[in-house]
Amino acid sequence: MVLLEALTALVILAFGVLGLLWMHQQALTQQRQQLMRSVATGIADDLAERMRLNAPQRAMYAKAWGNAATAAPDCAATPCSRQDLAAWDMQQLQQTLQSQLPEGDAAVFALTDAASWWGIVIAWRDANETYRTDTASGSPACPTQMSCWRLLFRPSL
Repeated sequence: MVLLEALTALVILAFGVLGLLWMHQQALTQQRQQLMRSVATGIADDLAERMRLNAPQRAMYAKAWGNAATAAPDCAATPCSRQDLAAWDMQQLQQTLQSQLPEGDAAVFALTDAASWWGIVIAWRDANETYRTDTASGSPACPTQMSCWRLLFRPSL
């Protein structure tokens, strides 16, 4: 009888430990997703600021999913034209996406329903698709098995 009670207590303890381990794993997953969202927000803010500083060339910042940036001169080392600066900014965006987000990608687009407004959507690999964006204002749909963060802004007044 004592052996049966001990076995029952051990089973209850095992289920309790398994429950704690599951909750810990869920908390780690949530923490990772919050980190990815924070990084995506920072990347979008950085690009929006670059576009504000180079507003006359904002059309050169347009980018669809999967399009890689073209080669550009190093504008940190030598003076650049505004066109070269836009290409360099996009090259910097590509490098940041690749180094800071898992399978990071971005889309940059002019809004279809608000003149002079632009949008940036940053995506990263997430099989659970934790954060999704809608397609309002001409936003491109978030790719499958990716999470997305969208920023809408006006480069110039």
